[in-house]
Amino acid sequence: MKRAWIAAATLLVSGATAQPGLAQISGMSSGPVTVAVKEITNTATGTWWWSPSVSSKLTGMLANELKSTGHFTVVERQGLKKVLGEQELAELGITRQSTAPKKGIMTGAKYYILGSVSDYRENTETKSGGGGFNIMGFGQRKSSSSSSAYVALDVRVVDTTTGEIAYARTIEGKATSTSESTSSSGGMFGVGFSDNQSSSKKVPASKAVRAAMIEVSEYLNCVLYLKNSCIAEYDAKEQRRRDATKDVLDF
Repeated sequence: MKRAWIAAATLLVSGATAQPGLAQISGMSSGPVTVAVKEITNTATGTWWWSPSVSSKLTGMLANELKSTGHFTVVERQGLKKVLGEQELAELGITRQSTAPKKGIMTGAKYYILGSVSDYRENTETKSGGGGFNIMGFGQRKSSSSSSAYVALDVRVVDTTTGEIAYARTIEGKATSTSESTSSSGGMFGVGFSDNQSSSKKVPASKAVRAAMIEVSEYLNCVLYLKNSCIAEYDAKEQRRRDATKDVLDF
């Protein structure tokens, strides 16, 4: 299963920043960084698999991934109405004063994390092949095929004090589905037989996006908290992404 996952969701990782050179940043953050994850949106066309529940799951997943590092204080924004509802109950005197939440001390976020699926295309790459043999009436034939779907995810980190985009990143990923079939046949003394077997493995595009969310959390952990040699690695990944994109066109 682990091998299938790695093969199915190959992520071409990239990193970019609005500041001059990620490699210039150094020094681990002195404490947890407070962030709020805004709802992951979709601006791509043809995303038949997208739904409000997918958006909610991806948003929650990114928040959980960041929190699990121990390097972030993640403040709730998706369920903010519920929090305000509890404060309103206290203000109306409905809840006990000793247990009621206090107003005006809610933790503010230093950064907002914005994410959007910006592109999605199916069948961007297809492969097929086969072969077989036949010896004295006994034969076997095998065939296989694969197709890939392309997903692009844009992520921005906004400084809530200045409103500036502090960091930005684009992730390009592939979700690959495969199918295989085997057929055998033969006969002897007037008795024949045949056997057909097939298998397929379709990887949902949303799974590739979920894998991308894990990569996003690692990137944010690097540039917002760790600020060490990992930054140079993301610089190199970004350069490879840009070079691969430029190679598509002839100038």
